[in-house]
Order: sequence, then C-alpha cells, then structure tokens
Amino acid sequence: MRSIIWDFDGTLANSYPGIVMATQKSLKENFDISISKDSIYTEALKTSVRKLASDLVDGNEDKVKTFYKTYKLYEKSYHDQIKLMPHAKIALEYCKIQGYQQFIVTHRDTSIFEVAKRLGIADYFVEMVSAEDGHVRKPDPEMLTYLIEKHSLDTNDLWVIGDRKIDIDFGNTVGAKTILISNQTIDFKVDHQIKSLQELNNII
Repeated sequence: MRSIIWDFDGTLANSYPGIVMATQKSLKENFDISISKDSIYTEALKTSVRKLASDLVDGNEDKVKTFYKTYKLYEKSYHDQIKLMPHAKIALEYCKIQGYQQFIVTHRDTSIFEVAKRLGIADYFVEMVSAEDGHVRKPDPEMLTYLIEKHSLDTNDLWVIGDRKIDIDFGNTVGAKTILISNQTIDFKVDHQIKSLQELNNII
C-alpha cells in the first residue's frame, strides 16, 4: 500500500513561533545567552533547536537537559496557538482519498498526540512517532525502519514530506521519494520542492 511519512512542525503545523520563543527564553534564563529570534529560526530550519542549544553550551549534556526542561514548559504554553499550515487538512484528506497510509514522524515530544487531536487531524494517521518515545532522531533512519517493519511499508511507494534538509536526508536513508515544502533556494538534492501544501496534488 502507498504510504506517506509526514514531518509535523513547519510542515503540517505552524509551530515555529512557539519553538523559537521557548528556545530564546530558556537560553537566556538558564545560561544568560541572548540570541535573536531570526537566528534561532534559521538554525532550527538548518539543523535543530537541540543542536543549536548543544553547540551553545559546548555539548554539555547536563546543560542540554537543563535547557530542555525549561524549553518544554515555555513551548507547552504556546500549544493553544499552534495552527495548521494553509491547506494542511485539504492535503491530508486528498492523500486519504488517494489511498495513502499516513504517518507522522517528529522530533516533538509526546505532545504531538494532544496537539494533533486538538487540530482535528489525529484520525488521518495510522501512527504518530515521537523521538521522545526512545527513537533515534532524524536523519538516522531508525524511526523510518521501525515503521517500515511494523507496517510492512513498501519503500518503492513511500513518500517523506518535510520542510527541512534533515527530513529529506531522512527519506533518502531508505530510498523514499521526497518532497520539500519551502520557498527558499536550496543547495541539496530533493525529488520535488513545493512552496505550499496547495501544490501537493501536482505531485502525488
């Protein structure tokens, strides 16, 4: 059966404002590190908030844990402001009608279940996988191979959709077809690039 692995933050939902705010506040509160929201957003798109925080504290794992403890509190306070990306629900419904099994694979913690339910999209997914469940983070293929093995997914008919290079690298690890949602000029290879979910039906 045809399948789609969706990223969540920045792909299906506009959650970056809360992620950026929580990162900025936690860095300042815990380590007196001041960094602009634009810089945090750029780094989040390029790699991840985790890598940014780790680099800023010289890879000290205890400090990274301290960062995340505060970060999660601030980010959670933003959950009721998370909105679906334009055309997200239409795209999910379209893919359902086309006969795709749909999954979410995210670095977000287990709040993904609550947030997806509040946004009214939880029922579109066979399974939602969070890195906090003990899985290895993207672009390591572990979360993908977990789903492939559990649900007998065919990698020849598997799409991975996200808004960052890390999502594309993730899909490439198993030979999936990839779609990047971004209006920025990129310097890496992807099967398809679209500016918004409105264009998805031109590809699948």
